[in-house]
Amino acid sequence: MICTLCKTHVLRHGTLCSTCTTNTLGHLHRLPRMWAALETWLAPGTTGAAQYGGRVRHPEAPLPLDTEVLTLRAAGGITGVLEDWADAVRHTRGLPERPRVGSLAHRVTAAAGYLASQIHFIALWEQGPQLGREIGQLVDRARNAVQRDEAEEKGRPTFLGYCIAVDPSGVICGARIPAAIDRPVQCAWCLCPYPPETWLQLRHLQPGRREFTEEQVAA
Repeated sequence: MICTLCKTHVLRHGTLCSTCTTNTLGHLHRLPRMWAALETWLAPGTTGAAQYGGRVRHPEAPLPLDTEVLTLRAAGGITGVLEDWADAVRHTRGLPERPRVGSLAHRVTAAAGYLASQIHFIALWEQGPQLGREIGQLVDRARNAVQRDEAEEKGRPTFLGYCIAVDPSGVICGARIPAAIDRPVQCAWCLCPYPPETWLQLRHLQPGRREFTEEQVAA
């Protein structure tokens, strides 16, 4: 039997090959971080007081707001797909469904975590390939929403700003922080981490009067 997801590897048992199983597990671990990071592409840039004096121009999110990002962030987007599959796994295993309560951030993390914990069952389940396919499509859609062709990238943030970490002597790091939704983000110079929940705050605390455009940061 051939794995029906990749249509490449021969299976001795189950429905997902080891490569597709590993990829699906990686996608499940990645999706909550990607969901959180998409918030940066929803918030328009504004002008306001900076912590270190002066007024700043924030990196701009696209205007009008991207409907694909809105869809992925909504209850029926990434969260809903993960919860539907989590309920399907529970139903198949004779377990009660969980109520969909709490914030969307909590729900997407809980559903992805549950599916990750069931990955060995999913690899044997007849619906495993379809689950893997839909989870992979979610990851691709989230990436594509923030990584358009060059002609469409104008106005989209390709970096978050400049590191605002302060060393013991009181000096601000100031290194460039790249934007990424599918991997942890940290300053390459001082290694200060910037998880998605800190991104909007980082943008509000940018020092100086600087336009964040590709021409100015290309050097």
